[in-house]
Amino acid sequence: MIKVTVLSVFAVVLVQAAASWKAMDPEQTLYVYKRCYEDHLPAGDKKLIYLKTWNAWKLEPNDAITQCYVKCVLTGLQLYDDREKKFKPETIPIQHDAFKTLNEANARDVEQFSKALAKANAGTGSCIDLYNAYVPVHNKHVNVTRKLYHGTVVGAARIYAAMPEIKQKGESYFAFCKKRAWNGKNKPDERYKLTGSAELRKEIDCIFRGLRYMDDGGLKVDEVVRDFNLINRSDLEPEVRSILASCQGTEAYDYYSCLVNSAIKEDFKKAFDFHELRSADYAYLLRGKVYEGPEKVKLEMQKINTTVHSD
Repeated sequence: MIKVTVLSVFAVVLVQAAASWKAMDPEQTLYVYKRCYEDHLPAGDKKLIYLKTWNAWKLEPNDAITQCYVKCVLTGLQLYDDREKKFKPETIPIQHDAFKTLNEANARDVEQFSKALAKANAGTGSCIDLYNAYVPVHNKHVNVTRKLYHGTVVGAARIYAAMPEIKQKGESYFAFCKKRAWNGKNKPDERYKLTGSAELRKEIDCIFRGLRYMDDGGLKVDEVVRDFNLINRSDLEPEVRSILASCQGTEAYDYYSCLVNSAIKEDFKKAFDFHELRSADYAYLLRGKVYEGPEKVKLEMQKINTTVHSD
């Protein structure tokens, strides 16, 4: 009886854990792929070799670079939990159910992929252990994996078209969140005017989540710091951390207000605006492009807005 009770409780915990997980749309999976590229592609001549191979969904070559890229993607897609050091096959059916009418993934193939991942042993959770455990699963089930996690051009395009409520490719998170917060009304850009309105609070919360500054667990300070690094102001890291640590309140608008009201306001604007540009083009840094100042950012954003609005 005790065994039955323990097993029942364990089953309930698994169901609750799976139920709390939400399926990932094409914007979310695309962000994972591109960010893992940014974090793990080598510099120099070898970069293009890795890029072409990974783009083809081939997890090669078998080296430390690819191994840690695989861990990054598995973690981002929530197929692996680094705290538990375990694969998470229970999320796969949820992903399938959310998009099965659009991605054409076969239910039997999905089930076989889920069972295969359930048998995989993550070991210590190191890059090499995860790679060795996952690659055999990947090689056998790559076709269904691509469909499930929006890795085909046709499948992703079909879902984007069916879901206008998510950020579209080529659209910046700032434009998306402004439209969402103001119910599509054409409002002037007043992002740095701290009006405190409900609409602006909603807009900033949306942007902070879109830029991955925040998630349900709270503020991710490292992500904010990273944006300062990308405008060549890594020297401001201690001040950025200090401002955010001493900020009153825990909402996105609170942190945003603290940065806008700080002595590093102008640098924050540059970092924030540069991320707006990159949020419209997740491959921006992968093409070797770098920060060249606020005027260049403004010019490139104008080009993007013209392209998006003319479609």
